[in-house]
Amino acid sequence: MREYIVLALHEGLPNGYTLVTPARGWALERRLRQLAQDSSNQRTLQSLVYIHGHRSGMRAPLPVDEVVRQAALLLDSGVLRLAQAPPREATVSPSFSVPQPACVPVPVEEPVWLRLQVVDDTTDVPIAGIQLRIQLDDRSEHQARTDSEGRIDLKGVPKGGADVLSDLEGATLDNTLALVRTGGPWSQQKPAKRGQGARVASAPRFLARVTQHRVIDGETLESVAEMYGLTVEELTRFNWNTTDAADIERHLILDVGCTRRGSRGQYVFTREDDPGILYVPRPEAVSRLPVEHSHILRVKRVPEPRHFLFSL
Repeated sequence: MREYIVLALHEGLPNGYTLVTPARGWALERRLRQLAQDSSNQRTLQSLVYIHGHRSGMRAPLPVDEVVRQAALLLDSGVLRLAQAPPREATVSPSFSVPQPACVPVPVEEPVWLRLQVVDDTTDVPIAGIQLRIQLDDRSEHQARTDSEGRIDLKGVPKGGADVLSDLEGATLDNTLALVRTGGPWSQQKPAKRGQGARVASAPRFLARVTQHRVIDGETLESVAEMYGLTVEELTRFNWNTTDAADIERHLILDVGCTRRGSRGQYVFTREDDPGILYVPRPEAVSRLPVEHSHILRVKRVPEPRHFLFSL
């Protein structure tokens, strides 16, 4: 059994230890949740979260799911690093030779296939250009983008299941869709005529769980970003596709309704801000989809279009 240690960003690597790059996103949270089933591991993760991530003044134990989520964010962002201990050397040599078991050839399994299709949940129209990460049972990962039919076809994959994960690098509110559900009839639409149907997007689109954060008194962009484990740049880039200070100021006034400034000149939110909404992206994941099957991912726009009523 190999041993591991967790290092802070500023801590040096001990002699003989090797840095390990863990999985990311949902796969990392799932692995940490398995480790947290052991009470000793759970206490270790909770201590790390209190020291490096948990900002609350309260010392009451956090729920296991929150501990796992914050620990995954710390590892994913590089605040904490994972290192593998060197193998222990045997101190006692066997006094007699141990017969080695006969090598039995492992049967080679024939590779199989996996197909995904992303469609609009309302219209069944295929969605092109969706950027996804697909992790397979042999620990390989494929970066793929849906084609003009909204499909991703993988051939030669190992038997078992697949985890479909979102990739949020470059995601903005305008190019992000939300997962509604999986399943439904496989899209059997006729080939689209020239100039119609889905087209291969010139820029990728993304899949995410988008949270609508309603601002309250005293919050700032910095505090909201920190609450969700993001930087201010990541939050403003997702909401308004900008990191320019003048553009951000304009969007805060027009899109959030924030007009109050603090003592340092920064914008401070209040409950009266209208609409007072910031959008926060969270990774999406669909776990254990069986291979040798076709799977439908049904999506919708976020935020959903508003319907305005007028009286005459």
